[in-house]
Amino acid sequence: MLFNPTPLERLTTLTEDLITKHTRAEQELQALREEIVSIRAHAKSKDDEIERLTADLAEKDNEIEAIVAKIESLLG
Repeated sequence: MLFNPTPLERLTTLTEDLITKHTRAEQELQALREEIVSIRAHAKSKDDEIERLTADLAEKDNEIEAIVAKIESLLG
């Protein structure tokens, strides 16, 4: 005997499937939001490190310029 669902049973099944898919999509969305937050924090950390290294490099450049100026003044 074949199962012939009533319209209400079909609607119930479809509704349950939609709710399941919606719940799964919400979970995936939340996971993606958390990943975005993590990636942004990592990027901020890298930006801060780049800024610090750039400042260090500028300081070293100034030190080199001062040394070169002293050498040039000694050489005349």
